[in-house]
Amino acid sequence: MRECDVYEFYNEWVKPLYCEIEARNNSLPVELLFEVSSAFDHLKRFHLSEDVEDSACTKAYSHLKRGALDAFKLKLKYFNDDCNKLCGKNGELRLIDNGSFLPKMLKDKTNIYKIAKQARLCEGNKDVDTAFDNWCQVSILINEFGENYFDVVKLQWAEKQGFIKNKRDFWIGVVAGVISSLLVSFILYIINLFF
Repeated sequence: MRECDVYEFYNEWVKPLYCEIEARNNSLPVELLFEVSSAFDHLKRFHLSEDVEDSACTKAYSHLKRGALDAFKLKLKYFNDDCNKLCGKNGELRLIDNGSFLPKMLKDKTNIYKIAKQARLCEGNKDVDTAFDNWCQVSILINEFGENYFDVVKLQWAEKQGFIKNKRDFWIGVVAGVISSLLVSFILYIINLFF
């Protein structure tokens, strides 16, 4: 492995993932920073003639790959947090796209979790390359999920419709309660007249 391979991996995978994680909370978790620091420490060893290029670069690449895997997991965690907030509006989501929005969303969410589970199992079996490929797929699916289901216009429309429906149902309940009370009172009045 050569130094340029490490930098290409950093530029193609690590930096975009880290930028995405950083943009979320305007900070990078320390675990991710440790991996980058460790990677560049190995590259330093090559430049100071403390290690040969192939060995130093392989170790640096390994740290960056672990950092990328950690970033994928953070992305999944943030996705899960967003989904929990979104699914808290379950009744309102049933109104979007004539009821097809929620079932499709839940199916896509389940698929993301299924592939993430496979990625974690591969990591546990020390199959880092397959795990990385699965995590890449999870990341892409999370991005697509966001584009498909975090549509502010649709979500605001559903929230408004849910509010209207709740108010309407409340007033229908009040009117039905008043009518029922009057009907029961009338029936009791009739019964008292004849008995």
